[in-house]
Amino acid sequence: MQDFRKYLRPIFKNLNEVLDFSLVKPETPLESKEYPYLIKTSGTLGKDLQAQLNRMNGLTKEIEDAIWAVDHETGDDKSDAVGYYNKLLRQMSELVDRMNQNLDQLDSPYFGKIVFDRRKNGLYPSKKMSVYIGKFALFDKATNKAVVTDWRAPIANLYYEYSGIKDNVSFIAPAGEQKGDLTQRRQFEISNARIQHIYDTKSGNVAADEFLLSQLNKRIGKKLAEIVSTIQSQQNRIIREEINKPVVIQGVAGSGKTTIILHRLAYLFFAHNKNIKPENSLIIAPNAVFLDYISDVLPSLGVKGLAQNTYISWAKSLLNQKEKFVISNSPDNLEVMRFKGSRAFTEIIDKYYEQFEEEFFEKMPGSISYIVQDRYYDLHKSHPDLSRYEALELAIDFAFAQESFKKQKAGTLVMGVNLEEEKRKKIKAYITRTLDPYKIYKALFTGSKRNSDLVPETLKEIWQEAIKETAAVFKGGKGGYRFYKSEDMAALVWLHLKIYGAKDYIKDYIVVDEAQDLSTFQLLGLAKIAKRQNITYAGDLAQSIIPPFYIDSWDDFIEDFNHTIKTEKQVSYHQLHRCYRTTVEIIEFANKVFKKYFPAEYKLPEAVLRHGDSVKELGSGVNEIIKILKEEETLESTTTAIICKDENHADFIYEELKKNENRFSQAIYSYREKDYHTGVLVLPIKNAKGLEFDAVILADVDNEKYTESALDVRLFYVAITRALHRLYILSPSNKRSPLLTELPQ
Repeated sequence: MQDFRKYLRPIFKNLNEVLDFSLVKPETPLESKEYPYLIKTSGTLGKDLQAQLNRMNGLTKEIEDAIWAVDHETGDDKSDAVGYYNKLLRQMSELVDRMNQNLDQLDSPYFGKIVFDRRKNGLYPSKKMSVYIGKFALFDKATNKAVVTDWRAPIANLYYEYSGIKDNVSFIAPAGEQKGDLTQRRQFEISNARIQHIYDTKSGNVAADEFLLSQLNKRIGKKLAEIVSTIQSQQNRIIREEINKPVVIQGVAGSGKTTIILHRLAYLFFAHNKNIKPENSLIIAPNAVFLDYISDVLPSLGVKGLAQNTYISWAKSLLNQKEKFVISNSPDNLEVMRFKGSRAFTEIIDKYYEQFEEEFFEKMPGSISYIVQDRYYDLHKSHPDLSRYEALELAIDFAFAQESFKKQKAGTLVMGVNLEEEKRKKIKAYITRTLDPYKIYKALFTGSKRNSDLVPETLKEIWQEAIKETAAVFKGGKGGYRFYKSEDMAALVWLHLKIYGAKDYIKDYIVVDEAQDLSTFQLLGLAKIAKRQNITYAGDLAQSIIPPFYIDSWDDFIEDFNHTIKTEKQVSYHQLHRCYRTTVEIIEFANKVFKKYFPAEYKLPEAVLRHGDSVKELGSGVNEIIKILKEEETLESTTTAIICKDENHADFIYEELKKNENRFSQAIYSYREKDYHTGVLVLPIKNAKGLEFDAVILADVDNEKYTESALDVRLFYVAITRALHRLYILSPSNKRSPLLTELPQ
């Protein structure tokens, strides 16, 4: 018989011991007060788990019987048996997920407690509410009362908004605003269903900071994890920001941007579950490793089925591009790239398409084209929700109906069915051949008119450069291949949505991480498919490390957004200054370096609480790296990243370390693997962005690789802010980078 219990959390093996509190002796008066509730909560979970275990045993027997039927039945009976077996397996998978969630709850059922008192000043209803807050709600089935309240519930907002007790507070419940006093706020560290520590924050920030510091010190460089117990008030306000509006988050390195947008999704799916669904939402992130790095957060918060993708992969899928579409590797022209990523270029595309439409109808075969054209524009004006393609199809149907009606009215023979079908085929072939976003876009640069009349005078020079660069790329396509540059993707998406509409691609919610490295055109295209402007952009302009640095300021982007996207509500902008990732020592070093180079609008990170080792500058070379790796092994680091300037540099270091891997014990991984691994990771800076590691070794920081150029400064900033605990900078003494002047030699 199969044993499905092996898929349960390790705590299941000691379930009886965990549920037995007979030997627990509270160590403080506060623990004595709080343990009875923990025992009650654990007992409720124990009952649920026992019922689920009984269900698992019954399902296991049914699955065994179904396997026997599959092995012994034939024909339709065998097919039915297979279908029933698969149904049982799905039920078992769902049961295992529910049990694992309950086991996680048993391990740490709640992290916070608040007491909300409405008795003062005759408030109605006059009562005192004690609320324990956890990652998931828990109800006592016998009393149908909440034992634990979900962190996303309205009353839990009091826990996040206030660091200690406070009079005259309120929260918005379904029944309206609830007013009262916050008379108690406690935070718990609970593990294995045992209280490890209680922080009574009646004194305000001191105890709250102790709890936060405790949690930050425990962070290790594994995959990104949820932070529901330590969400700070500013983070909480962003997470609970109202729905149906665009949001922009600018945050310094380590401020929690990625974590915030993932928790925002979890909150919105909970609070607005009737209007938005995970399976119809989208996360856009910079690369496959980053997607793997964040992949555990939403499932741990109970959210499943949400699509995650890079911009290029998403765009290719939307355009239904096959293998014949190829992104050219011809040299980049940064000025042309920046131009093609601008709002000005979106306006040129829009004007160009209007021009294209006029020529499209002029060249349409058949005598009814003028009827189609008139009807098309009428429909487009009176029914803006129709896509242009739908309006065109309806206009064609109308034109044929009109033609038929005229012939009947004139007493002539009705157009034969075959003749009408032949005319329809010609028109359809013309549409298929002509309404191709790639062909339309290509003609913008290779057509005889060159469309210079569409371009403002101030952009004529860059327009001529764009024609020269782009036409050369398009002409390189042979053998049916269609070449284009990556910066052309935004325009192709824009044209596709203009022709076929956004209806089939609309997402309930979209979040874009590392948004500063996409162009304005790309970001606006994503907004086109966000239902009711349900889109959040998160990024850091100081970490823009992919030339041509499309976005100079979020104010400019918001202006472009408001001009292009018809919004129901204003864009909400949030700025995060506090760094929760790394130590005070690393942040102080970073700020000494970057204060010299960054413009004033790039806010420098503010360190939070946590102290650690000083930044170490050491000699360069593989032997030095190996010496550090051995030291990190003794410190039990989970991840040590060797961060290199670029891909070639990373490949070289990786190969050198592979030759010497017998000299250290941890596994070593290249950035070319798509999954995020623990151990030793060798990766270029662009692939490290957004990730964090226990220790970072920044390799070969010499005066050739790291100059004082804007790009090198930003790359250096990204690299040194990846470290959670320790930062090593390897620099040859005779070629020391000028960026290291703040470190004593």
